[in-house]
Amino acid sequence: MAVKVSYPRLVLEAVPEIYIFQFMSWLLLSGLSWALSVLIDGVAESSGAAATTANMADFMLTWRGPAILLLVFVMVDVFIVFEIFASIHMCNDILDGERVSILGSIRRGFKSILRFMCPAGLPVLAYIFLAVPLCGIGFSISLSRDFYIPRFIMSVIESTPAYYVAYSVLMLVMLACGVRGLFSVHAVLVDNMSPSDARKESSRLIRQHWRQLVRPMILTALFLLVLNAGFRTLMEFLFTWFEGQSAAGFGLEGYRFLCALAVIGGGFLGSMLAVFSGYCLKLLFTRCYIEFTRGAQSLWPERPKHGHYWGKLAFIFFTVAAVLTFSAAVGAGFTSSFGREGSVKIVAHRAGGVMAPENTLEGLELAIEHGCYGSETDTQRTIDGEYIINHDDTFLRMAGVDRKPGDMTLAEVRELTITDPRTGRQARVPTAGEMLDTVKGREKLFLELKGATADRRMADDLVKIIREKDCVDDVVLISLKYSLMDYLKTRYPEFCTGILIFGGIGDVSRLNCDIIIMEEEMTSDRRIRQIHSNGKQAFVWTVNTEAGLYRALGSECDGIITDQVELARSVQGKLEARSDIQCLRDNFRDIWD
Repeated sequence: MAVKVSYPRLVLEAVPEIYIFQFMSWLLLSGLSWALSVLIDGVAESSGAAATTANMADFMLTWRGPAILLLVFVMVDVFIVFEIFASIHMCNDILDGERVSILGSIRRGFKSILRFMCPAGLPVLAYIFLAVPLCGIGFSISLSRDFYIPRFIMSVIESTPAYYVAYSVLMLVMLACGVRGLFSVHAVLVDNMSPSDARKESSRLIRQHWRQLVRPMILTALFLLVLNAGFRTLMEFLFTWFEGQSAAGFGLEGYRFLCALAVIGGGFLGSMLAVFSGYCLKLLFTRCYIEFTRGAQSLWPERPKHGHYWGKLAFIFFTVAAVLTFSAAVGAGFTSSFGREGSVKIVAHRAGGVMAPENTLEGLELAIEHGCYGSETDTQRTIDGEYIINHDDTFLRMAGVDRKPGDMTLAEVRELTITDPRTGRQARVPTAGEMLDTVKGREKLFLELKGATADRRMADDLVKIIREKDCVDDVVLISLKYSLMDYLKTRYPEFCTGILIFGGIGDVSRLNCDIIIMEEEMTSDRRIRQIHSNGKQAFVWTVNTEAGLYRALGSECDGIITDQVELARSVQGKLEARSDIQCLRDNFRDIWD
């Protein structure tokens, strides 16, 4: 007869099995996801360029669009199987006292995903992929854990009451659906219910047992919160202590080894703690589902201590030894591997960022005074064919006039007064020509072809104006529309061009332009290196937080676009003054993700 143990003891005894399960699942998932990623990139690049937000509409009209959607759907399913379904099957085996089989759990996970290929099941998969990262209710997958609404879209939502209300209602609806469906996946996996019946069963269980669910959830959440917070506090204390030490007490090599061990080893322990926390929550919900459907249990089957179990425990110690060896190698190679001085260029967003009313000559002058490499601004065409500077579709936000630039003459635009909503400072609407006169020989002007009038006529007209003013070397023409940038670069190769993107599949460096300007959240070291390997520049937009500036300015990108020019300068100073251990922390921040 199997020995019964308490639930906390069961969780501790299951740690080696959880660790090996996570490790082996990660290996298998990495291989499958790599193969699918190569296939997706290959389909995207077969068109001659990547599929990005700048050319997605045209891309979807070809066979490649549906093919990529199908492959992405398969990849999402694979991640759900490995990171949710298989792990829940594992948790169920642990609670039932069964031996954990990695391949068996994954095989059952793939069988389970087939049950969701129906009208009632597909919304569940969509919720896991898209809604969980936004509303925070439910188990997410690493593929979409960092899913976000781009900040430039969120800024519009937050500044428009109707949009913000609609967004808030949507979040509340997703939240309610998430709470009602907390046990939907368990009902399908554990009791082989259909997704439709599982949704009803989950709703019933939540209504009947929400009081019994709240207490263990709060206790587990508090335990994990204290555990993780305590670990982070301990690590920060350790890092601070290292900051105050000199290499003299340990020898330079010894000091750098200890720094590397603290950073890499601490990061490894932190990642293992995160894995443990995630599985604690999965075990908790699986336990609650079993108790709510089969009756409460105070004791659970003890984990069987056979050779496989001790082998898994030994593997953990082997991993720790490997981390120590890796830390020693990093510490030894510190001098040649890391640098402190970056050369990331700073470009002021909308002429001068927050230093002046946006898209004005005053902002441009301040950006130049602050030593910015360049300024980004937006140009639109008036009804009489002139080019003025404005970001929005209308002048309502900046000048209180609800009219589009394309419906006004230059004379009418000249009568407007721009009022900065943040400071109350006033200025007039400049023309593209005035912007060019201001920057000539002083800084780069990143001139975005904006709005409904951003077409080939605008491209040709701006090229003519820039040539007349002898400013070809002072301007970078940019746009969200790839077809327009492709036209410009093909017809006027002497002009520097850039494409603004906030998402992409495939090798974005194959786009026909000189600079790839990526939205902050989609930027990665891999993409930056890919762009550089094709002889192009990588810029990041729009980076405004201190943490975001620290990451971007410390990366290998060529430039950033920011509203916070003065903050960016301050962050640059901090980066140049980094200590050894801070350099290591920055370079190995995401190594265990």
